[in-house]
Amino acid sequence: MRRLAFAFLIACGIAVTGCRKKPAAPPAPKPPASPAPAPAGPVFRLHFAGLNSLSTDPDNAKLNGLLNSQEAIAMRRQTCDRLAVSLADTIFGADASHRARRAALLRPLLDDLAASKFLLSVPDSPGGSWLLTVFLTPSQRASWSTNLWQATDSPPVALPAVTASNSAWSTKIRNGSLLTVAVFDDCLMLGKSASGTPAASSAAGSSSAGHPALSPNLIDITADLPRLQAALGLPKSIAWPHLSVSVTAKGQTLRSEATLKFASAAPWKLDAFRLPTNSVRDSVGDPLISFTAVQGFGNWLAHRPEFKEWELLSTPNQLFTWARKDVPYNLLAAVPMADASNTVVRAAPHALHSLGTNITKAGIGRIAFTTNRTEIGWVGMPILVPFVRPAPEPDNDFLLFGSMAGIVPTGPNTNPPPVELLNQFLPRTNLVYYDWEITEAKLAQWMPIFQLTAMLSPNPSFPGAAAANQWLRAVSPKLGNTITEVTAVSPTELKAVRRSELGLTAIELTVLTRWLDNPAFPAFAYPTNAMPGLPTMPGAKK
Repeated sequence: MRRLAFAFLIACGIAVTGCRKKPAAPPAPKPPASPAPAPAGPVFRLHFAGLNSLSTDPDNAKLNGLLNSQEAIAMRRQTCDRLAVSLADTIFGADASHRARRAALLRPLLDDLAASKFLLSVPDSPGGSWLLTVFLTPSQRASWSTNLWQATDSPPVALPAVTASNSAWSTKIRNGSLLTVAVFDDCLMLGKSASGTPAASSAAGSSSAGHPALSPNLIDITADLPRLQAALGLPKSIAWPHLSVSVTAKGQTLRSEATLKFASAAPWKLDAFRLPTNSVRDSVGDPLISFTAVQGFGNWLAHRPEFKEWELLSTPNQLFTWARKDVPYNLLAAVPMADASNTVVRAAPHALHSLGTNITKAGIGRIAFTTNRTEIGWVGMPILVPFVRPAPEPDNDFLLFGSMAGIVPTGPNTNPPPVELLNQFLPRTNLVYYDWEITEAKLAQWMPIFQLTAMLSPNPSFPGAAAANQWLRAVSPKLGNTITEVTAVSPTELKAVRRSELGLTAIELTVLTRWLDNPAFPAFAYPTNAMPGLPTMPGAKK
C-alpha cells in the first residue's frame, strides 16, 4: 500500500509542479502489428538489511566484528565523505556553487543508510528514475526530510496526505526531474522521476505480494542485465542474463546464492574435467592455497576474433588455475591443448609481432621466445616474468601459463592435490565452475601483484594509509576458506553458491578496496597523472 501511495504522491507532484499550459501533443503513432511485450519489473533492485541487524544477532558476532571494527568504521567514513559529494550532483543535478552545501546535508543521511534496512529500485523508464525506501526512526525520518528540503533549489510543494500518518512534498530539480519525499509511520520514501511523463509514477512501482524490503536476507539483488547493457557499457559480445543474488548470514559465515537466467540456450559444452595431474602439486611445507576449475567456454572462445588470430589447432574448453604458498607472485594456469609443444612454436611469431610491438612501445620489457624451453615469455619486468610453455604432462596435451617463468614444476608429481579437493569437482557432471581459496593467503598474493602492476603503469599504487587498505590488512588474518560453485541447472540457467566470511574472494576484496581508496571515487579508473612511471625497462626502445 505504501508503494501505491507513493506512486499517487508522485502523480500529485507532477500535477502541482507541472506547467499549466502544455503544447499540443503530436499524433500518436500506430502500434506495430505484433508489439513485443514490455519486460516486467525494475531493471535493478537492491535490498540491504542494515548493519544494525548484525549487531542484534549473537550468531553473527564475527561478521559484525569484521564490518564494525575501528578500521571498518574509518573506511565507511572515508567512503561516505566522498559519496556525499557525488550524490549531491546525482540527486539534485550538477551545480558546483551548491555542491559543498548539499554534500554536507547529505553526509549524515549516509550513516543512517548504512545502518538501516533499505530498498533501492530502478524502473526501466527514461529520465533516470529511482526509488529509495529507508526504514528509520521518527527522528531520523524528520532529519532526512529536513535536510533534503534544505538541499533543494526551488521551494518544495506540499502534497496531499494519502494516509493519516504520512506527509509528503515534491520539487523540480535542476535537470527538470521531479524529486518526491514521503514520510510514513516506519519509513521514508525518496523518489526521482522524469517530470511530466506518464511513466513518472512507475518510480514507485506497485506490488500486491508485500514489501520486498521485508526480506529476511542480509542482501538481495536483482538486475536485468540485458536492459542495463547500454547504460553500464557491458560488452555486446556476451548474451547477458537476468541476475538475482541473495546473501544470508549463517553463523560465522555468509552464504551467497546467485541465479543467472539467459534468454536462450547457452552454447556451453560440459565434459568430464581432465586435470593436468603432473602440474598441480601440493606438499606439507608448500601447500596449495587456491584452486580453480572452469569449463564450457570453448564455443564462445572459438568465435572471438582475438582468439582466431592465433590460428591454433584446437580450442580449449577447460581452464585450471592454482597457487601455492611458496612464492607470493607465483600464479599458474593450464588449458588442454593437443600437441602443446608445436602449438607454442606456431604461436611464437604472432606473439613476437603483435604483443611484442605493443609492449616495446610501452617501455615495459619485451616478448621473447626461448627455443630450448619452447617458452614464450614477457621479460624485462621486475619480479614478474609471465610465460606460456608446454605443461610437464606425459601426453604433451596441456599448455602451462604462469607469472614467474623460473618457477615451474618439473619431474614426476609425488605430491598431487588432496583427494578431498578433487572429489569436490571431478565426479560432477553439471559443474561449470569450482573455486577454493584460503582467502588470507590469497590476499598476500594479490595485494603485492596489484602494487607491482600499478608501478608498471601510469596509475598509482595502493595508498598505504588509505582507509580501505588499512581495513583489508586488519581483516585479512581473520579470513579462512572461500568456496564458490557454479552449476548448470538447465541450458538457460546457472546457479552459483558461495560460502565465505565476507562474501568476496581475495581478488574481489583487492579490487573493492582499490576502488574505495581511489582519489577519484566513485570513478573506477584511477587518475593517470598520479605517478611519473618507471625508467625505461631493459629491451625497450628509447
